[in-house]
Amino acid sequence: MEKTNNLGKVIRIISEKAIIIDVGSDYLTEGDKVQIYTAGDEIKDLDGNSLGMYEYIKATLDVVQTSENYSVCKNIVEKENNSIYSELNNLSALYSRKQKVAEDLCVDIDDINPLHLDENKTIKLGDLVKKY
Repeated sequence: MEKTNNLGKVIRIISEKAIIIDVGSDYLTEGDKVQIYTAGDEIKDLDGNSLGMYEYIKATLDVVQTSENYSVCKNIVEKENNSIYSELNNLSALYSRKQKVAEDLCVDIDDINPLHLDENKTIKLGDLVKKY
């Protein structure tokens, strides 16, 4: 049983900063977020029941324009000013940068069953879209 949260697909790549998806204003408004993903392995519970497909997220994008039948999406981010001048004027900024990392879990190594998917984050025509 293939169960995904598919809302639409990437139908056009208009630049390195913008794509068009086939989901319009009936489902999305400007400011909404969508995720571009590919479906991977089927996930099953311990009784063999399907829980759906693993969704590998390629990108989370902002909807910047909608029409009746499609929407334009971009990756809008806030960036820190990393100029030398600002660093010298705010030395505490050098010490406040934190990085999040995943630490190892205490798991039974014999129970590891990795997902089989292409972890390429390149967005392509036909990639699936879901609302975030």
